[in-house]
Amino acid sequence: MTHTRSLIALAAGAAALALSACGGSDDATSSTAATTADQAGSVSFVSPADGAMAGHTITAKVTLEGFQIDADQVGKTNEAGRGHLHFSLDGGKYDYPKYSGANGDLAKQLGVEGMYSPAVKPTITYSGIPSGEHTLEVDLVNNDHSETGASASTTFTVG
Repeated sequence: MTHTRSLIALAAGAAALALSACGGSDDATSSTAATTADQAGSVSFVSPADGAMAGHTITAKVTLEGFQIDADQVGKTNEAGRGHLHFSLDGGKYDYPKYSGANGDLAKQLGVEGMYSPAVKPTITYSGIPSGEHTLEVDLVNNDHSETGASASTTFTVG
């Protein structure tokens, strides 16, 4: 009975660790591989620069380090350091097809419109953005859309 309880406790601990992990592993001998922001890489905005003035149509571009966009694996098994991007303009206020085009269409298909616009390229274009200050955020995410912990944001003014 004690042996059975030990196995159950060990299995429960392993399951909890696996559920808390954000990434996967190619190593068959490793049952879990937690993905931290350092393991996932980093992301930063190339444009718009923080504090920039912009037009009503804006194309944002990010640069990635230690992370690879893997369009063919979206929705599949997580792999450390691989996945895609989630852009969110003003907390999702402009993450609809009307503003983020094809990325917004994909957000609508996934049921996440108004939250974020998924992207498999390091760029996104928003159109028809009203005048005023706006904040654009981007998250590096795993294949299953779970967060890796790596993100960046920029604030710009449309005027």
